[in-house]
Amino acid sequence: MRKLAVVCGLLALFIVPALAPLLAQEKSDQSQKPSSDQDQAPAEETKPVKPKRTYEGSKYEISGGYNFRKYYSTHATTLHMNGWFASFGWNRFTWLGIVGEAVGTYKNEGRLDGDTSIYTFLVGPQFYPLRHRKLTPFGHFLYGAGWYRNSVGMYGGFPGQTVDKVVHSWELGGGLDLSLKKNWGVRLVQIDTTSANFYPSSSSYTNSNLFRFSVGVVYHFGQR
Repeated sequence: MRKLAVVCGLLALFIVPALAPLLAQEKSDQSQKPSSDQDQAPAEETKPVKPKRTYEGSKYEISGGYNFRKYYSTHATTLHMNGWFASFGWNRFTWLGIVGEAVGTYKNEGRLDGDTSIYTFLVGPQFYPLRHRKLTPFGHFLYGAGWYRNSVGMYGGFPGQTVDKVVHSWELGGGLDLSLKKNWGVRLVQIDTTSANFYPSSSSYTNSNLFRFSVGVVYHFGQR
């Protein structure tokens, strides 16, 4: 009986220390386990941040639209002419580009005075003082050629006549573009004064200054 008690005591001395670490680990796991799903705090939902749009400008730009031109004609009358404009630009820098522009305007002055057409084909630098933004102002100085044509048909036994004149021309002005999408925008306004002296020998009137007003659309392409 005494031997059995001694054996039991020795077993207790070896077994209990061996089980102690396992019991401690189980107790620690139970303390870390959440009691229920309600004890877990709901994670906050984060709304996606909309990236802010930047206006770095594009390499190329095409624009076109309506053009109004005011011209003091050879018949001592002021012509209000309607027509079109088209331009192509290459932006060398975000603040500087090279623009080529064509403008055509027309006016029917009646049977005696005929149809008058004025075209200008100009090229030159275009500046963006604030670079490219939602609203982009610009200015330019363009140089090239002006073409004047007046056609009068046969009337009262008199033959018809067509007069063509091509002279040097320059234009100074600027405008304001509004960006709508990545590639598309509108030309809110463009105002220029153009010099094209089609009748330099005339002393009774001046016809060298042509005022023009334009609105249209703008398409940008080619990433910088």
